[in-house]
This record gives sequence, C-alpha cells and structure tokens, in this order.
Amino acid sequence: MRVVTIIVFLIHPLSGFFTSYSQSDFQDHLLPKIKHVSAIAHDVICVEIDEGRLLPIIQIPYHAEPSDVITINSRTPLGEPRSVSVERNGAHLGSLVGKDRKTLVILERVVGEHLDSSAADLSSSYTISTFGHSKYDRTISPLKVWRKTKPTNWAIDTGWPGKAYTARHYIYLKLPDSLKIGESYLLQFPGLNLKNNNVHYTHDPANKRSEAVHVSQIGFRTDDPYKCAYLSTWMGTGGGYVYPENIEFSIIENNSNKCLFSGKGVMQWKGDVPEGIGSKVNHSKSDVIRLDFSAFNTPGRYRLYVEGIGCSYSFNIGKEDTWKHAFLTSLKGLYVHRSGIAMGPPYSDFVRPRSFHPDDGVVVFQSTCPLLNSGNGLNALGTDKNNFDNLCAGITDISVDNAWGGLMDAGDWDRRIQHLDVSRLLLELMLLSPNYFMNVSLNIPESNNELPDILDEALYGLDVYRRLQLPDGGIRGGIESSEHPAGDISWHDQLTNMAYAADHWSGFIYAGVAARAAFVLKMLGEHQKAQVWEKSSVKAMEWSELEYQKWIGDKGYENIMERAKKEVPLERNLAAAELYRLTENTKWHEIYFKSQNFQNNSTSAAFVYATLNKSLAEEKVQQAAIDHIIKEADLLVELSGKSAYGITTAVPGKALGGWAATYSIPASRTLVRAHYLSGESEYLKTIIRSTLFSAGANPMNLVLTTGLGENPVIHPLHIDSRFTGQPAPVGITVCGPCEIPVFGTTNNVHGIRVSRECVPASLQWPSAESYFDVYRWASMNEYTVDNTMGPSAYIWGYLASRKF
Repeated sequence: MRVVTIIVFLIHPLSGFFTSYSQSDFQDHLLPKIKHVSAIAHDVICVEIDEGRLLPIIQIPYHAEPSDVITINSRTPLGEPRSVSVERNGAHLGSLVGKDRKTLVILERVVGEHLDSSAADLSSSYTISTFGHSKYDRTISPLKVWRKTKPTNWAIDTGWPGKAYTARHYIYLKLPDSLKIGESYLLQFPGLNLKNNNVHYTHDPANKRSEAVHVSQIGFRTDDPYKCAYLSTWMGTGGGYVYPENIEFSIIENNSNKCLFSGKGVMQWKGDVPEGIGSKVNHSKSDVIRLDFSAFNTPGRYRLYVEGIGCSYSFNIGKEDTWKHAFLTSLKGLYVHRSGIAMGPPYSDFVRPRSFHPDDGVVVFQSTCPLLNSGNGLNALGTDKNNFDNLCAGITDISVDNAWGGLMDAGDWDRRIQHLDVSRLLLELMLLSPNYFMNVSLNIPESNNELPDILDEALYGLDVYRRLQLPDGGIRGGIESSEHPAGDISWHDQLTNMAYAADHWSGFIYAGVAARAAFVLKMLGEHQKAQVWEKSSVKAMEWSELEYQKWIGDKGYENIMERAKKEVPLERNLAAAELYRLTENTKWHEIYFKSQNFQNNSTSAAFVYATLNKSLAEEKVQQAAIDHIIKEADLLVELSGKSAYGITTAVPGKALGGWAATYSIPASRTLVRAHYLSGESEYLKTIIRSTLFSAGANPMNLVLTTGLGENPVIHPLHIDSRFTGQPAPVGITVCGPCEIPVFGTTNNVHGIRVSRECVPASLQWPSAESYFDVYRWASMNEYTVDNTMGPSAYIWGYLASRKF
C-alpha cells in the first residue's frame, strides 16, 4: 500500500497562528478505536468504539483563481446573497463569507474508516480468555453479540466526497459465565478493523464506570430530601436488559474508597409499561431500577457502585459545588450570548470580537412589521410564511439609533422581546433570595459596581428595549436580520438588520419586566435607578393598553390567530400585576383582577399577586392566586409519577422533545413557586427528581448542558464557536432528546440522516436515549436563551439559594 504524507494547516481565525498536523499526527484517528470497556451485567461486557475524527473549519483570506466558479445558493427575502460557495477546478472549495465575501471558509471534513459493521455483529469477531477461570481458560467467543450505533458529530454540509459523520458503537458481548471480580480478561477482536485488536479488561466493578449506572453529575446539596440514581440498559439490537429489583448498591467515597452507604434497588418503571407522558409509550424500552440514597448527606465526592456491575460517574454532595456551580455555569452561558460587546478572558474562555455595534458600522433599519405579526413572534394575522417575509416587506430607509445589546438568541443573532423571560427569571430569583444573590459573583464586567451581579445580567438583557422605546412609549419587539445566518460569524455578518415596529404584546412583556427591575432596585435602595425603569415601564404599559383596546375592538379581531388571542392577554395580566406591585396604582389592580384567568397553567401573574404585601392585596384574590399555584403544582407532582424519570415539563399527549425541550429544562417553575409559598417538601422532592435526567441521570449518562459534569454535550448549534474552531461555550442547555417517530421521520432531512447512521433504525430508539450530539439538528442541538438556558439557571439558582 502506498503511504501518502499529508500536511494540514489549520488557522485559528482569531489569533492568526498556524498549526500544522502531519499524517503521523492523526494516523491513529484513521481506524476506529476502543473508547471504554465495562460490564453492564454480571455476564455482559460493553465495548464502546469510536470511529472518525472531524477536521475543524478553516477561515483564510480568499484569493481568486481563474478556474473558480462562485455560486449564490440562497438569498434572503430582500434578495441579498445568503449562502455563497466556490468551486475550484471542478471541486468544492468552500464558502465565501464576511465583508465583500473576501473570507474563504474551508468547511469540516471527517477522516477515518467506518467500523466493519457486518463483522461487528458476528460472535466470531470477538474472543475472550483468561487464566484461573474454568470457562475462559481457553480462547472462546461470546454467546451473543448485540449492538447500538449512533452518530456523534456531523460535518457541516461541505460538498466533499466521503463520510460526513463520526459515530460511537456500543458492542454488548454476552458471556458464557459471570465475570469474576479481580480477574483479568484478554478481549481480542480478530474480525474488526480497529487501531488495537486486543484489550485487557480487569473486572474491578467498584472502580470501573459502567454505562448501566446513571447519576446526576451536578450532584446534590447535603440537605436535598431526594437523592437517587438509576440502573438501566437498552442494548439496541439486544433490547432492554432485565435487572433484579433488589440489586445491592453502595456509595463509595472517591478519596478513601470507603463504602459509606448501602441500599437495595427498587423497580422504578418496567420496560414494557407505557408512560403517562408524551405519546404515552415506554420512553426507555428497558426496566429502570431506582437506587435511592436520600438518607445520605455527608459532604464529599463519590461514585455509586452497583454490586458486581460497575460505577456511575463521580458526583459531589455539598453546598457550593453542586447547584450553585450549575447556576454559575448557566449564567456564564448567558453572558457569552451578550450582543454588542467583545468576549474573552478574564470573563470568558470563549473569544470573539464585538458584534452588532453601531460604532463598527452596523446599521439597523426600521421595519413597519411588528413582532406580533411576524412568524418570529405570534404571527397574529397568519400571513408570515417563513418568519422573515413580513419583516423584510416592511423595511424602510429609516435608521434606528442605539440599536445594540441584548442577548443573542442561540445559533443566530436576533434579539427578540421573548428573551426578556431570562431577565424576568433572574429578577425573580433576586426577589426570592436577596441576601443570597447579593453575594454571588458572576465574574462579569459589572462585578465591581454597586449592584448584585445577577441584577446586572438581567439589566443587560433588558436595556436594549428601553433604548429602542419610542417617545410615545411604544416598545419595538427587537432586532432581526433578514434571514438566519448561513456560515457567517456574528461580527462578520453581512445581512441587513431591522428593528421591529412597536406593538402592544411586546409592550406588555417589556412593561412587566421593567416594572420588576424597578421594584428590585427600590428594594435595594437604588431609587434613582429604579425611577428610570419605573417611568419607562409605566409609559410602555399605558401605550400598550391603548393599542390593546383598539386591537380587540377592531372588526378584524375575529380573524386573529388563536395563539395570539391567548398569549397577549396573559402578558397583559402579568404586566398589570407587576405595575400594581411597583406603583400601587389601583388601575393596574383592576386590570389584573378583571383579566385573571386560572383556566390555563401559567402561574407567573398569580405568583406576583400571591407574594404581594398583604396591605396591597385583596385577601380573596390573593388566596385564589395561591390556590391556583398549588393546584397546578399538585398536577405536576402527579405528572412526575407517571414517568420513569419524573419529568415535570411534559404535556400529556404531546410528543416529548423538539423545541419544547422536555427532557432538558430541569423542572417546572410552578413547582418552585409552590415550594416557596408552602414550604412543602413534596414540591422540592419533585423539583429535584425532575432535574436529575438533564443532569446526567439518564440512559446516555449525558449532561444536557455544556461544561457541566464529566460527560456533557459538546456540539450545540453555536455558530461562532463552530466556525472558529473553538470549544462551545459552557452553560448552553440544548433542546435535547426527542421522540424520533414524531420529530425525526424519514420525510425530515435530519431523520433521513439518523436513520442511515443508527443501529437499530432510529425509529426504534427509545426517546430517553434519542439525543444525537451532531451540531446540525436544530430542534435537538440548538437552544434559545429564553426557552432552555434561562429556565435552567432559574431552577438551579433556586435549589442553590433556597432556605429550606
């Protein structure tokens, strides 16, 4: 075979340094390699094999050559080039981005061989032997082989020939006899194309992590009333493994290796019993055994050991290094989504220049389309077909001053009024535990000012909308590009930017959050700052109320979409409660009272009224608000008992996952409010149980937030990091697993890819294990600051700061 030496030059686009990699540097990555070997049962070994390696994106100055062919692949509704590719000598070279399209993006490529899957399914491809064990004193093959395979990363569509994904294979070897603790085994793979065709495995389960044992990698506070882990394995082609219900487990301290707690497992959910959430199927396809250690509260770092099988990932029991650490990580994720400032040390390991700031030449034009009538908002008229047509159709030549800042959405750069839910939740935490959050440092540029950092973070996301406020009080719904980005990084984006026109829905949202900010500032004695926000809030509310009355009184109101008819009154009701708490003006109380609606499951407005000073509240109205919250929380406690993992963000009958992020959002905020009001431990237990799945106590042993635990997601859809070859920023909570038969059907481009790359076929995968960390699947790998990140920070912040 001819050996070819290849030199690959990678350029870090922010540093300008060259790094060279020779063929010998990545020769080891060409063949699949063994990642981990462990037991999942007394007589089943799991061999994890990784295949492929992704060569990262390179960005370099573009120097045209005569043979180059430039193609505009897509345009925005304004006709601007959105995606531009270039071919050279008949081969795909890359994409052109940045100012005047002078930057060449050479997209990712995957190198390495596929595992020989046909051989991987044969018992003859594996042998096992040892000395001192009667069954293995000669070389034998396993009795059975089962496999599951999933993609672990997708190369961005490059046009390059060859494979475009990396994968992990889980090979389950059924042995003729139980493994002996302390015995060493030689596993050989004569039929497989591996880097190493043998591995020594010593069966030391008390010190060896097993895929079958799932625990929260965030850990637990010492006084958490609910602490548990799970035992389960779905073996792909082998189905679910059946464990004995009373299997013994123990908690082992990492430093001393001492067993400090022991217990027995109990059946949490049978693998053939449908669950009462989602599509009401079994979402694990295997028995789930609960391993409860709620009575254990000694601080330390531990692993959970299941007798004779193996251990979990390590976890902490403590105070500062569990929920608080998760909260701080999530807040760092929110920080790096700030638009309008540069990112980098000492505040962030993620580095990027300032984005979307007028001092850098960025111009924002006024559109006549309000967010209320855009597909990116409520699409109240039902006329926006692709989320951008109405916005672009309304563009004017009027530029908008001070249109910068706020939190960028996710993989795109928009700043929309919905993002204010982040500020709202951070401010709520400040109200619930002011003494705690006064002293929490987030290591942000404002850390040395007189305000708590959590308040500074909330105000940064809010202030752009105050600056966009019109003289009459109207609130613009945000800033949006003419389309989603298609390969440009945020500080190079060349699409036209527009501000939405003012509308009453946006005004109600802003008025409520601004009023809450003013209330918190008053509470802290910052009266001058509070006055700025109070004045702005009242002005926005008064304008929005006038527009709302016109809206519902118009003869065209009957044609408004039902979603808008539902959502706008909810925000009006919440804003009225906030304005009444702040100003004590009874006209806002009247609006709240007349518009309160306990027929929905929203508890935000009710919680404001429930926590009002009793001198301001009408006793019966306040009790009704409390009763509503408790009733909704009780339903969530009941819902938690209808699933294997106690999820509380699901809607019965609605498929799990997608943009609802059912598995990823740790718990329902309603449970927090019920616990705060009542002090009932059942609500706290339900919150904690619900958080465990997203914290790593799931069949994938995967934390659904970047930078948390030993095994977090690593490929969220975050364009700035991916296109600059940096690790994704910490603190991003992705949308997470989903029900593939609903969200990944074969008429879905992502479903087609997954079905081609998974074993068994993706439609057969249990939803609790159907997360593919591949970057490109938006409703799985993406996120939004308001839908996944803010709620995660809120739950973790409450669990860290609670007093009981």
